[in-house]
Amino acid sequence: MFGKIAQSFALAALIGVGSMAVTTEQASAGGGGVGFSIEFGSPGYGPGWGWGPGWGPGWGPGYGPKPHKGICKPRRAAKKAWKMGVRNGRIVRRNHKRVVVKGWRHGYPVKVVFANRRHCPVIALR
Repeated sequence: MFGKIAQSFALAALIGVGSMAVTTEQASAGGGGVGFSIEFGSPGYGPGWGWGPGWGPGWGPGYGPKPHKGICKPRRAAKKAWKMGVRNGRIVRRNHKRVVVKGWRHGYPVKVVFANRRHCPVIALR
């Protein structure tokens, strides 16, 4: 897959350079000039053109990744434990790596360990 893309890009570049060489010879005889450029994205809206954070739609303070989205909130961990069948669940430990919820399930004490990441993935159920 990557080889076909590289071949296509190389062929396009070769044709572009070849056509530029032919047109520059003809243009120098007539005194005019021909330019060649490759641009990615919309012209005039990149860095250095006055656009950046805080400018235009989608760039304000209410946009972008939220700092709290990458953690497992205690309320979400307790709710997820409750959906797993843990009754009277309570948060007993929380640090930068995991959130621990203890409670009762089917009449036996249980401990559920969640990773302190988005969506609170389950690490262990004891």
